[in-house]
Amino acid sequence: MPGVFAIRPGWAGRAKALALALAWIALWAALFLATSYGLVYLGLLPADVLHSAHPSDITPGQIELAHVALAVVTVATTVIMVWLTREKLTRFGFARRGGRDLLIGLASGLVLMPATLCLMALMGGFEFGAVALPAGQIALEAFRYVLLFFLVAVAEELWFRSFTLIQLSRALSFWPAAIVMSGLFLLAHTANVGENPLGLLAAALVGLVLAWSFRRTGALWFAIGFHTSWDYAESFLFGVPDSGGVLPNALMRPSMHGADWLTGGSTGPEGSLLVYPALLVLFLVVRYLLPQREI
Repeated sequence: MPGVFAIRPGWAGRAKALALALAWIALWAALFLATSYGLVYLGLLPADVLHSAHPSDITPGQIELAHVALAVVTVATTVIMVWLTREKLTRFGFARRGGRDLLIGLASGLVLMPATLCLMALMGGFEFGAVALPAGQIALEAFRYVLLFFLVAVAEELWFRSFTLIQLSRALSFWPAAIVMSGLFLLAHTANVGENPLGLLAAALVGLVLAWSFRRTGALWFAIGFHTSWDYAESFLFGVPDSGGVLPNALMRPSMHGADWLTGGSTGPEGSLLVYPALLVLFLVVRYLLPQREI
C-alpha cells in the first residue's frame, strides 16, 4: 500500500484527489453555516456572528460555544469524508500510537513560549507581572482553558493538516500541498485583530513544521499537543496577546513595552522577531525527537 501522502499516478487520480480536497471544504462550509444559523436561531449566538469575524456583543461563554461548534463541525466533516472514501480514520492523523508524540508536543509548547517571554524580558521588553486570578478561581479557569485550546487545536489541525493536506499531497505532492495549506493558515490569521506581517509569516512557518510532523510521525498528535500548550501558555498562563486577543480571565497580567519587533506590538509574542528562534527549536524537535513512521 503506498504512503498516505504519495502522489497519485496519472492525471485522473490527481484530479480525483483535488476534487476530494475541494469536496471536504465545501461540506465543511455547508455544515458550518447550518450549525451557525441554528445556534443563532436558538439564541445561543449573536446574529452578527454570521457576517463579522469579530461580533460586537459576543460573550466569553458564547466564544467557547462557537469553538466547540467549530471543532464538532470539523471532526464531523473529516469523519464523513473518510467514510465516503472508504479509508481508515487512523490514516488521517489519528494513528493509535502517538501518546509519546502528544507529550512531546505539549512539553514543547510549555517550554518554548515561556522561553520566548524570558528572552524578551532579558531584552527589556516584558515583565511577567503578578497572578491576577483569585486562588479559588485558578483551577476552574485553568481547566476551562485547557479544554478550549484543545478544541481549537483539534479543529485547526484537522482543517489545515489532515484530509485536505493528504488529498492535495496526492494531487500535487507533499511540499507543494503543505505550502498551499500553510498559506491558507496564514490567510485565516488575517481575520484576527492586531495581526502584523511577522506574526503572519510565523503562522505560515509553524504550519509547515506541523505539517512535516504529520508526515514524519504519521499522526497529528504532536501538532495537536504543541498547538494546545503553546496557545494555553501564551493566553492563559502568561496573559499576553495572541493575534491581538487577550483572555478575560488569564492567570497573569503582564506588561510589554518597547519596539514592536521586540514585543510583537498588538499581535503579541507571535509577532515578535523573538518567536523565530522558538520556531527553529520546534523544527529541531520534530527532526530529532520524533520517530519517522510510514502510514
